[in-house]
Amino acid sequence: MHSARNAYATLTLCALTLGFAPRPRVSRCTQLRLSPDRDELRKLRVKELQAELGKRNIRWQSFLEKEELVVALSEALEAAENFSGSGAMTPGLVAELTAEQVELELQHDGAPLLLDVYATWCGPCQLMAPELRKAAAELGANARVGKLDSDAYPKLAETLRVGGLPTIIAFRGGREATRVEGAVMAGDLVRMVS
Repeated sequence: MHSARNAYATLTLCALTLGFAPRPRVSRCTQLRLSPDRDELRKLRVKELQAELGKRNIRWQSFLEKEELVVALSEALEAAENFSGSGAMTPGLVAELTAEQVELELQHDGAPLLLDVYATWCGPCQLMAPELRKAAAELGANARVGKLDSDAYPKLAETLRVGGLPTIIAFRGGREATRVEGAVMAGDLVRMVS
């Protein structure tokens, strides 16, 4: 668990190893820890910088110099550090949270928190996942979007009074603002925190 002050974005970049075939044969993933330190970011390749900016829904196509990519990614990482109380959440992305991280996020004064309480065996929960990703991308830094596995953290699910799955709860200032049980479309999710 990371604190908000010294949180680093842990990202997985998949580097493709190409053979003689026109398609990649082997994929190996490398774990990278990115910090807003521009000197460290300058060590990345242009393609890696572009990929990281793309993950954050930051348009990079108009940047002509590598330094522009570095500055944009550095600013995005700095904003992410202040965005999340646990350091686990990134603007525009859905975070898989632990019970401890949910508690820290509820104590954090900042953007509203949209929490999806789900189970891996739940069919409607599986259908909700792409809608939650769409909502997170649309909301960007205007809301924190996270998921909590009710089977892994049953005590917190009980504390949150989860009766059916999936349950989507919107929090403002650490207090529940609204709740919906059942699968919800991305537009409805956005309206819950708007």
